[in-house]
Amino acid sequence: MKKREDIIEKFSTFLSFGNSSSDLNPIWQTDPDLERCIKSLVESEPDANEEFWAQYFLKVLRKASTEENTGTKGNGDAVNIDGLSASTRLPFTTSSFIAGRHMSAYLQEACLWASQKAYQRFKYLRHKYPLEEYFQIANAAANPPGKLLKNFNVEYPLTNIEGYAKTAIIRLISNTIYQHDIEAKRGKFSDYGLLKDLNAKELREALLSKGINHKKLNSYCLVWRCLDKIYQPTRSQGSRSLEPPNQQHLQEIAHCYNQQINKLDFPTAPVSSEKVQFMLSTCVRAARDYRTKRFLSLEEYDNIFDPTLTPWDNLIQEEAWKQVNSIISNLFASIPETGQIILKLWQGLSLTQTEIATILRATYPDLQKQYQVARQLSRYNQSILKDLVKELKKVHPDVCFHNEKDIENIKDAMNECIRSHCQKLLYSTLDRIGEKSPEQDKLLAVFHEIQILGQQNYQQISIFLSEASSLFSQVKQNLIISFKNELEKNMNLEQNSLEIVNQKISEFIEEWLKSKLYFAKKG
Repeated sequence: MKKREDIIEKFSTFLSFGNSSSDLNPIWQTDPDLERCIKSLVESEPDANEEFWAQYFLKVLRKASTEENTGTKGNGDAVNIDGLSASTRLPFTTSSFIAGRHMSAYLQEACLWASQKAYQRFKYLRHKYPLEEYFQIANAAANPPGKLLKNFNVEYPLTNIEGYAKTAIIRLISNTIYQHDIEAKRGKFSDYGLLKDLNAKELREALLSKGINHKKLNSYCLVWRCLDKIYQPTRSQGSRSLEPPNQQHLQEIAHCYNQQINKLDFPTAPVSSEKVQFMLSTCVRAARDYRTKRFLSLEEYDNIFDPTLTPWDNLIQEEAWKQVNSIISNLFASIPETGQIILKLWQGLSLTQTEIATILRATYPDLQKQYQVARQLSRYNQSILKDLVKELKKVHPDVCFHNEKDIENIKDAMNECIRSHCQKLLYSTLDRIGEKSPEQDKLLAVFHEIQILGQQNYQQISIFLSEASSLFSQVKQNLIISFKNELEKNMNLEQNSLEIVNQKISEFIEEWLKSKLYFAKKG
């Protein structure tokens, strides 16, 4: 897809995914009326940049909205905004409509960015929502533009409409999915919040679909019932956010289980707290993988878009993303090596805490169990969060964090930065491995061919990729082996310890290859 370069294109074209045979090769379609209008305006202010015009159209929309709300009408037959030359005017009778259309066109790339982010975030819903569907949701969220940008503050010296819009649109997409898709609501639950919300019938079906045989099924269901009986923490934030049970809880659950098997005369051996942890982790994985079955109706996800700007939103308005990422990068480098390893496995490779404990237990004696990994993750995240707030106060003394709630509001964004940083570190490892790969020259030739075909049509790319599939399969297998060896060496892990997460590593490398193909197609 060609990127829009000049101002006229940015304010007069709309993205189209085309028909079913070319829906993965979106194109820009020009609106002739908008093109004529923006050309005329650009000629009147030849030195103005795109942010100038975005703010201009937003001011037109706000002026029209104010007049509508107060019942007043503009005098004369043109709308003029303070600070702009007298020649920079839109016809009064159509100014609001035209300005809205120009803003909708301008926000197309913000919509695409947000839809791509959502597509990555909701990987487990790809069988339901293709990229085009997210883009349609993004477009609905971005229109009318005046409503989306209602709380955007044009008085900030470094304000940026596109950056603000990206943040608002991705939030609205997420809220839409969580509100209307039961599978997404299920995915939003914490591990133990999900277990507490399941009913017995659902758990049995989930475990059976996971391959648990009928002989073991009753044992897993019994340990789940003991969890439900013993683990009753305060639900100040609802069941979605329940933390894992601690060691005392696990021991009590084991005691409850052992008492019950004696009463019920179960033909099974007593369990330890470690065995309880293993069984509950299996239940969690089964519940998470229970994709195609009917789920219990979950409590309403009440996370409607809050128009009140948080301190983090203000920072985004000031184009601080690069600066924040730089701070996160430095803070990440300052934590102990063990913490960096855990975060790379957790955020970079999306491993579970149980998987991390299994991988690290041979080398790191303090990380034998899932709860120990959870404790360390919490410790490092809190440390980074506190230091991040300190650093932000240094560079942005005008941004105040009034209470703990304000600090909590930046947690998700911080985690996104950490995830992005960890993935970049792992991608750079793959880049180095790829450069040394015997198939590197062949791979470069493939990318070059895709770049040429990308200027023609998607169908030709598809045919070419089909023919090159055997090469990609070979490259992927070699990368998996080399990548695991490199990680085990750099993280001081036991040899072959990453075999248990082979599938997740395969998926990670596949995403890396896709990103290579994406940039090859973009040219």
